[in-house]
Amino acid sequence: VNEKIAENAPVSWTEIPYSEAKQRKNIIQFFGEKYGDRVRVLQIGGEPKALNGYSMELCGGTHVRSTSEIRPFRIVREEAIAAGIRRIEAVAGDAARAWAQEEARRQQEKFETLSRKKPELALLPVFTDTVQTDEMLKQIDARATQLEKLDADVREWEKKTAKAAEVDLQSRAAAIAKELAASAEKVCVAKVPDADAKLLQAVADALKRYFHGPIVLAGGRDNSVALVAVIPKELTSKYQANKIIQAIAPIVSGKGGGRPENAQGGGTDPSKIDKTLEKAKELLR
Repeated sequence: VNEKIAENAPVSWTEIPYSEAKQRKNIIQFFGEKYGDRVRVLQIGGEPKALNGYSMELCGGTHVRSTSEIRPFRIVREEAIAAGIRRIEAVAGDAARAWAQEEARRQQEKFETLSRKKPELALLPVFTDTVQTDEMLKQIDARATQLEKLDADVREWEKKTAKAAEVDLQSRAAAIAKELAASAEKVCVAKVPDADAKLLQAVADALKRYFHGPIVLAGGRDNSVALVAVIPKELTSKYQANKIIQAIAPIVSGKGGGRPENAQGGGTDPSKIDKTLEKAKELLR
């Protein structure tokens, strides 16, 4: 499109009988439109008003006398609106310039979002709106390419970070579980310092490998309490994890639930953790 614009082809129009326009396959007309006996044909290229341009259609008018007046053209959106029909939205001239300025702002917002996820990212190429519009569009393209690379880098970094965090979580959970199993007797009711729900569940899962009795764990972090209860399947006729959690969670100003074999809960009063665990011991006697 921009190559055609740069050709500075003349834009002209002329009126002809509609009957003549219908006979010419190189003149575009739109289905659903109603035309009079005479129609206006807009022509791009060729000899002015000679109806030999490379683009001709029935149109009410135009805003330019040559394609060069359109100036830089940019497709900004494309979408399917029906089966076999796609809609293209584009800007040109001053609108393209305004779009570039707005797009640069959106790019900066996306960059800042990525930077919050992973610090010390490579900066985006500079954008300045004091240059010609076509140069602004080139800057936008360069920034878009850089953003794609940064986005991919951040996603890969997040995957590696999450994997490392999971390995660390499982390692920590296994160590805590072994320590608890060594001191547990018929039941294991314990406080796990600085633990959230994810760590507690990991500890409970690891503990089941070494200990086969009822388990109730509590942990506090950042003024919140996490609770986990695990009951072996063969003991669920006597104890139910969900009922235990429902009974002890209100003590720490919380609630919870789950299944007879595994349940979780939470609360907002870490100062009552010891009291909560005492209640759990009573329920498991």
